[in-house]
Amino acid sequence: MASSSAVEPSFRLSDRERRSSLGLRFTVLLMHVMFVGAVFILDPTLDWRIHEEPWYIGLYGVLVLLTLVQYFYTAGSSPGYVIDVMRAGSMMHATFVNTAALSKQSNSRNGNTNSPTSHAQLQKLSAMTPTSWAQMVVDLYPPGSNSRDWTCTHCRVVQPPRTRHCHDCDKCVLQFDHHCIWLGTCIGKKNHCRFWWYISEETILCIWTAVLYIESLRLDVDKAWWKDFVGVILLAVLIFILIFLLLLWLFHSYIAVTNQTTYEVARRKRIFYLRYIAVGATQFVTGIFLYC
Repeated sequence: MASSSAVEPSFRLSDRERRSSLGLRFTVLLMHVMFVGAVFILDPTLDWRIHEEPWYIGLYGVLVLLTLVQYFYTAGSSPGYVIDVMRAGSMMHATFVNTAALSKQSNSRNGNTNSPTSHAQLQKLSAMTPTSWAQMVVDLYPPGSNSRDWTCTHCRVVQPPRTRHCHDCDKCVLQFDHHCIWLGTCIGKKNHCRFWWYISEETILCIWTAVLYIESLRLDVDKAWWKDFVGVILLAVLIFILIFLLLLWLFHSYIAVTNQTTYEVARRKRIFYLRYIAVGATQFVTGIFLYC
């Protein structure tokens, strides 16, 4: 009874987080429908433009679709969890060892003593355990580093450089950047490129939508007063979102070019492995960049 009661809160928390993530994604989808749909409602000349310039509205529709697809694609992607890399490495190792063992048994039955994998090699391969993962990670750090800084106090796994535990995902993330609440996932080594493409497409979409709002407000045609009122409010909100997206895009373009993460920029003085870069540990820097 005690064990089951101890497990239940974690399941409830996971379900709550899952519902919250789905709610945020639905909110983002609703915002796109609202801002894009308002363009067709507020502009009385849009029907004429669709017939006269179908390529213009067609490209706009394609951009909307691509942005939404990229959003859900990024939201459903893995940032690169340490535990998944370790598990994948263990599965590949087990497959290789089993294949080598079967090959050796087959050669023995056929009387062939020249096995492609020697007994010593099999012993070396079979010795690959989580300890070998730890040893591989240790080699990425400079000599004299404090090993206590490498082990996650939550996951109990040895963290490679640039890895951090995400308390929202409850996992260690390779090349951790940040946890995006709007996507409902972490941004890390495996999905930072997808995240950059998403904010790029979202920025272009916001600019294009703002231009359409401005064109509808400048029209010298008879229309209901509330359309201009709603258009001004939506345009003001859209400009605020656009400024945020532009700054976000510029920042992530900068850290992508300079091979940094948001976490490293914000906590540079507190990250122990970055101290060695300041004193010119070229070998350590090269090791980190080759790893990442």
